[in-house]
Amino acid sequence: MKFETMTSKEEVDQIVETMKKKYRSEGMQFEEVSGGLKELRGIIEEDTYAKADITNKDDLDSFNSKLAQQVGTFYLKLKKYLSPIKEALKKIPLSNEIGYYLYSANMNYSSNQYLALTSAAGLIGLLFGFIAGLFLGIVFATATGNFALATIIPLGLALLTSIITMVIILDVPRQKAVARGNACTAELPFALRHMATELRAGLGLYKTIQAVTAANYGVLSEEFARSITEIEEGTETSAALKHLALRTQSKALKSAINHMLRAMRVGGNLSDIINEIAEEVSDDLKNRINIFSQQMNFFAVIFIFVCIVMPTAILILGAIRNSATSGGAELFKTIPLTPQVMIVFYLIIMPIIFIGLNYFIYRAQPKM
Repeated sequence: MKFETMTSKEEVDQIVETMKKKYRSEGMQFEEVSGGLKELRGIIEEDTYAKADITNKDDLDSFNSKLAQQVGTFYLKLKKYLSPIKEALKKIPLSNEIGYYLYSANMNYSSNQYLALTSAAGLIGLLFGFIAGLFLGIVFATATGNFALATIIPLGLALLTSIITMVIILDVPRQKAVARGNACTAELPFALRHMATELRAGLGLYKTIQAVTAANYGVLSEEFARSITEIEEGTETSAALKHLALRTQSKALKSAINHMLRAMRVGGNLSDIINEIAEEVSDDLKNRINIFSQQMNFFAVIFIFVCIVMPTAILILGAIRNSATSGGAELFKTIPLTPQVMIVFYLIIMPIIFIGLNYFIYRAQPKM
């Protein structure tokens, strides 16, 4: 056991040194991290294929998004004031693994570049929030006669808008990485069966990965293409697969790769093992669909009551309460369904309930 651990550490150290030499020869910089797998993870998290920061307009040419280029231009104009904000963003928990998720999501930004864009977007949100708050503050101050609102509302809304904007943008890489992982999981059973067929036909693992890359498996083909690039740059096939398992957010793909690496290490029949993994993944996806179907059966009952029966009952009670003139009117007058309450219920509470139910469906549905 001790020998295997040392061998694994030596392999990791060798991979790390190879990657360091490659990126240093290209003039890239990355944060030094100590210790085996942590060091390897640190290199990936620093997203070494991208430049360290946004220093001039040439750095913006690598951004695929026109919006990102425009925000980057805004950052360059106010870099003196936005750099402290960028440095402050590095200290919040949401930024701890931003580089890793950028790498996992295949977003062509370094962590510094992305935090710079986030700081600029936060300032833009601050300005828009202040303008909207100024308008609302004037309206409320005029209506209530409390002119302090004309100052409090713009400042509060500006700060709130800025914080929400930065939090949402900081979470985008994680969301995209998870979405890519789900897309990989959806295609995984078909790709694994394809790999098993190619291996059974006598092709080697590298040629098999190339065949999957050339096939139309969407994001999964893109991820295998990234592994092919690593292999062509000198990384061993097993090491490239380890990197794929490290960066992907698909648990099924992580498990499949771990089984493949174990089979390669002990000398098992790789095609049969991959077929078994494909069956396990397919069964797991079927189970998720069945669970979702059962949840939707229960949800249908909740939906009928909350969104049909309850609003109808409140409408009837409200109509009786506000129009009763008989002897029983006093009983209905105790029901607090005034026109103002009903307006709030139908225009604010019910939309919130609808949004919440839709969000529940979105979260419950199997991600594949």
